[in-house]
Amino acid sequence: MKKKKEEKKKNRFFFVLILIETSILLFWGTKNYLLVKRMGKNIKKVEKEVQEVKMENEKLKKGKENLKNPFYMEKMAREKLGLAKKGEIIYKILP
Repeated sequence: MKKKKEEKKKNRFFFVLILIETSILLFWGTKNYLLVKRMGKNIKKVEKEVQEVKMENEKLKKGKENLKNPFYMEKMAREKLGLAKKGEIIYKILP
């Protein structure tokens, strides 16, 4: 009888121990899963930002190349700065 009671106590102890370990592992695994999922979203966000910066970089490189073109430089001076060649008259239409 004593052996059966002792065996039952041991079995309960091991069952409780296994239950506690399983709970800890489940909690730890869930926590890490959520962390990995969040990091995946952050990676996608950063990759998107990198892509946008690459596109802007290409746009700026094209603008730099255009600045070497005298026709483009003249166009920009006229549009952005309101400059004109000697002898030209600038007309501004007011609303």
